[in-house]
Amino acid sequence: MKALYIIPLAALAMLASCKSSEANYRAAYDITRERQREMAGVDENTYARIEAERTANTAVVMGDSVRMVTTYVDIVDGTRADIKPYNVVVGEYRQLFNARSFRNRLINNGHGSYVVKDSESTYYVVVEGFDTAPEAAEYLKNISTKVAIKIPIAKPWILTLPKQ
Repeated sequence: MKALYIIPLAALAMLASCKSSEANYRAAYDITRERQREMAGVDENTYARIEAERTANTAVVMGDSVRMVTTYVDIVDGTRADIKPYNVVVGEYRQLFNARSFRNRLINNGHGSYVVKDSESTYYVVVEGFDTAPEAAEYLKNISTKVAIKIPIAKPWILTLPKQ
């Protein structure tokens, strides 16, 4: 009779212990990031500085603070002539399929959108490119009236190309 109680309890304990938790996923993610840093040959302090600069770049344009990131990118969808010095980014993706899907939605809504890729294989969907920072900042300031579809990132930003 006791066996009838022990078997279901043991099965329940086994099922509860097999659950994946956010902590397990986070630990695996951290290990993977550490391996990437080691393969790149960059120490932890330098890597942290690079990441902080990449995510915290802001510039004051026409009295407004805007996130402006300068990096080298390759054109994925579009032509080299599409890339302007100042590009308003409205999507960031790790998979090209997702970036192209969002780009197509923008094109279907009348935007001259294109996809670019950085050295870390992050795909950025650019809604519009501009020749000057004030033009890009003005577009960014009024983006909710310019882009009728939902933008998948919380804060669109400006991608600038390094000076040649």
